[in-house]
Amino acid sequence: MRRISHFSLLAAIVCLMLGATVAHAEDVRVSAGLSDESAQVGDEVQYTIKVGGASDASVPENIDVDGLQITHTGHQFQFNLTFGSSEHSVIHTYSIVANRPGDFVIPPQQVVVDGQTYMTKPVRLKIGGNAAQAGGGSGGGGSGGGDNDNGSLYYAEIVVPQDTAYIGEAVPVEIKIYVDTRVRAYLQEMPEVSAQGCTVQKLAKPDQTTVTRNGHEYNVVTYKTAITPAQAGHISVGPVILRAQAQLPMVHQRRHFNNPLDDMMAQMDNFPMMAPPQDITIRGEAVEMTGKTLPAAGQPASFAGAVGTFTLTTSAKPAMVEAGDPITLTVQIAGNGDFDRVTAPEVTNPDGWKIYPPTSKFDADDDVGISGVKTFEMAIIPQTKKTKTPSMAWSYFDPAKERYITLDAEQWPVKVEGEPQAATPALVAQASPSAAQASATPAAPDILYIRADSTGWGETFEPLYANRVFWAAQGAPLLALLGFVGLQIVRKRAADERARRIAQWRREREMELARMQRRDTPESELYQAAAHAMRLEAAIQTDRVPETLGGPEVLSARELDEALAQRVRNIFDHQAEVLYAGTASARGAASAQVRTDALETVKGYENAKPAAE
Repeated sequence: MRRISHFSLLAAIVCLMLGATVAHAEDVRVSAGLSDESAQVGDEVQYTIKVGGASDASVPENIDVDGLQITHTGHQFQFNLTFGSSEHSVIHTYSIVANRPGDFVIPPQQVVVDGQTYMTKPVRLKIGGNAAQAGGGSGGGGSGGGDNDNGSLYYAEIVVPQDTAYIGEAVPVEIKIYVDTRVRAYLQEMPEVSAQGCTVQKLAKPDQTTVTRNGHEYNVVTYKTAITPAQAGHISVGPVILRAQAQLPMVHQRRHFNNPLDDMMAQMDNFPMMAPPQDITIRGEAVEMTGKTLPAAGQPASFAGAVGTFTLTTSAKPAMVEAGDPITLTVQIAGNGDFDRVTAPEVTNPDGWKIYPPTSKFDADDDVGISGVKTFEMAIIPQTKKTKTPSMAWSYFDPAKERYITLDAEQWPVKVEGEPQAATPALVAQASPSAAQASATPAAPDILYIRADSTGWGETFEPLYANRVFWAAQGAPLLALLGFVGLQIVRKRAADERARRIAQWRREREMELARMQRRDTPESELYQAAAHAMRLEAAIQTDRVPETLGGPEVLSARELDEALAQRVRNIFDHQAEVLYAGTASARGAASAQVRTDALETVKGYENAKPAAE
């Protein structure tokens, strides 16, 4: 009986436990919580979702909260057994790392158990900003470049050395990107710098250094640029935005659920675990400036907008020319400023000179391009006798001295001989002295009498074949024949060579005409092609090398009316400007009207009657 009683009691207990288990299985409870309700930027906090009364539940893999990086790290099962009751639970754990300070709310999360949906309650988390912080906050932008007060893991600032500038004045600017050395950042893009009321130069290749701020070590990437105010009044530089990818440190400074591993992880703060790569935005606040208008008083006539500090030097080659030959005048302007506003000096006494537009090139002395040397080369042609190059003046505004300065170019000595080239007078044929003497010599009598005396031919019986005179007489026709054949070969070769030469000139002419017909041909190349095509046509007629033919020779090779002749002269004048002035005169594609006029001029020249020789 005792055995039966004990067995019955045990059975009753098991039934009671099973009944309790079934009852609890039907009672599912979900809850959410944090290991800490407050933390610092960079600290790791654990967020858990506990599902009681079930061993299987579906929870979110990703939880999106702006400013927080929330990562699902896994789950664990929990089984509680007490007398008369038992509970099955599953706990899902998430790691939270804040990117910036603030008050955050993790919204209710959806949990699904056996097709039934349950919701957790919202959870609040406060993140402070006293420790090293992450996030692209304002980050200490400003002209002073002072320390960043909030000690972010990454931030940007704009450093401007002054808060006022004149219109056209080039002001150097630095964009500094600060990234905590514990952050693995991948800066592959260039910063985006907004600007209002000014222009911004292209950013130069950055430099990298390491600095310490607020007790934290930062890698600093510095981009150099320059701004130029375009208006008076308010000017804004920034904000600056840099998008990048980074791995942030996961700092283990909190103990969660009395986990014994936290003591070991807390010793690894110098070698923190890194969170997965994520997109970050590094920001820097805008810097305000004031633009000032250039003074109108004292502004010289030669001022073209250059602002800065500059020097001017000149040189001229060659020093001795004939009138009508070009001289290359080189002008160099060196200094600091916006060189886009630096133009060629103005010639103040152009009388007696033909001056072509200059070419220019700039050699920078810095990474930004606000310091260097700009070189101008212009062709000047003396029309009369000259002893020195023309005078030139160039002005700029010095923002440090706040006044205009005019620089006078040095006049280089030159020697110009002769007069401008004119048409070469026709040579007058003169009789040579030998011809004059020949004309004065009496003419020989035109009647020859028969001689009756012996000439000695028949005074010997020597055979004719033994006489040298006989063989000389026999060889003379052969030599004459060989000479004639050789002469014909030379003439044929010359004719063939001329034919090949003319054929080559015709092919080149067709190529030039094809180049003139293309819509993308620049205007400068159009005039060169037109002039070369007419030179080739004149060369075909005169059998002269095309490069030796100028405008006058081309005009004299055809009988042209005055209108067509003037159009031909215009083409050669434009071609001369291109030759002496480089590409500055006509860089863009020629218009349809210009292209049509040039083609009609060349066709009219080809169809004109050749000039009589």
